[in-house]
Amino acid sequence: MGKYDETYKRIREAVYSVRLIDTHEHLVQEKERLASKPDLFETILQHYLSSDLVSSGLSMKDLEELRNPNLPLTERWEIFKPFWENVQNTGYAWALKIAFRDLYGIDELTDETYMTLAKAMEERNKPGLYEWVLREKAGIERIILDTSTDTPVEEVDRRFFSPVIRFRDFVIVRSRVELEALEARCGRKIHSLNDLVDSLKAEFRRVYPHVVGVKIGLAYMRTLKFDKVSFREAEEVFNNIYKQEMFDRITIGKTRRTVPAGLSLNECKPLQDFMVHKVIQFASEMDLPIQIHTGLQEGNENIITNSNPTLLVNLFREYKEVKFDIFHGSYPYIGELAALAKNFPNVYVDMCWLHIISPYKAREALSEWLDTVPSNKIFGFGGDYRFIEGVYGHSVIARENIAKVLADKVAEGILTDEQAMKIAEKLLRKNAEELFLKKRV
Repeated sequence: MGKYDETYKRIREAVYSVRLIDTHEHLVQEKERLASKPDLFETILQHYLSSDLVSSGLSMKDLEELRNPNLPLTERWEIFKPFWENVQNTGYAWALKIAFRDLYGIDELTDETYMTLAKAMEERNKPGLYEWVLREKAGIERIILDTSTDTPVEEVDRRFFSPVIRFRDFVIVRSRVELEALEARCGRKIHSLNDLVDSLKAEFRRVYPHVVGVKIGLAYMRTLKFDKVSFREAEEVFNNIYKQEMFDRITIGKTRRTVPAGLSLNECKPLQDFMVHKVIQFASEMDLPIQIHTGLQEGNENIITNSNPTLLVNLFREYKEVKFDIFHGSYPYIGELAALAKNFPNVYVDMCWLHIISPYKAREALSEWLDTVPSNKIFGFGGDYRFIEGVYGHSVIARENIAKVLADKVAEGILTDEQAMKIAEKLLRKNAEELFLKKRV
């Protein structure tokens, strides 16, 4: 064994010994996973791999059929098989193949093994599943959970999760129907912009004991440029919601209703910008960090330039006391994020999702960030999955990537073994622990 191999082995062992703090997941609670029999394709095609399949040519009609558990698995496999062949080279597929192998003993997904995999997933779907996959297999001690699912923050399973919360419905509100829904949720009337702001503040106070941060994921819908807007400009948009004289016919539950039409997202941008600043201000008052989606949007056919992290500079400059956790390494804007995190003390780099977007680029990015950004400002892993198999596979890729990059730094004489091992613990545990969990879990 050569000198580099020995170094890599030591670093890799140190990396695998760290109990992870996972900075970002979308998992449902275990009781929800166990409530019904897991379907192979409905589970693994919730996101990511599904996007690669569509990119390779799968139609949306066929994707919906693949996700339909009422159709025979044999028929769906025949739809899936040729497109699976097209995407096996991607990071999304790699993460799943690792999970199939290590969790269910399936080395390759083929005509002979897909039914065995489906049955193995069904057999494992019993109490203790999350403990086995997340704790025993992935070595995850705690997960920062994005509660964009239907689980209220008060009901999150604290054995595994510490939640962050979105206030999207306060920011993106653009119709009377949406305002009525907010009124019902908040238990108060909202007839003015002041009412909306007061309701947002009350919601912050209500959830504060239960959360460790705030999430902003608006890059899927619009640009991340949140301008400094006056109260008057935002109020004019809010009042226009009530001034609408056009109507829509919509179904709410089983009831058809005639309701005032809403404004467009573009028309509401001043109100959105104003409310995002309010979200940040209230987070600042409560000393809550803010996670922001930047870079690649999951799915197909979005506008990548809307999510360039440099669009957030005005927020970093104005809210110097707020810690901003910038997601996904801002891929493909990796160099831009390096410059931001190097220059702004309140900007942190988060590698959640990045290791499976491109395992190679994640290694290259981490190497660059370790050359440019203080090591206490980099979060090394967040699975960003809706199902636990993906979390496990991603965690393996992340550990391997981090071990390789740190071993290279040692081989180049940039770091000592001891320094590399300390950085590994920072990336995978201590940095996230310090930002999110030091005060409460």
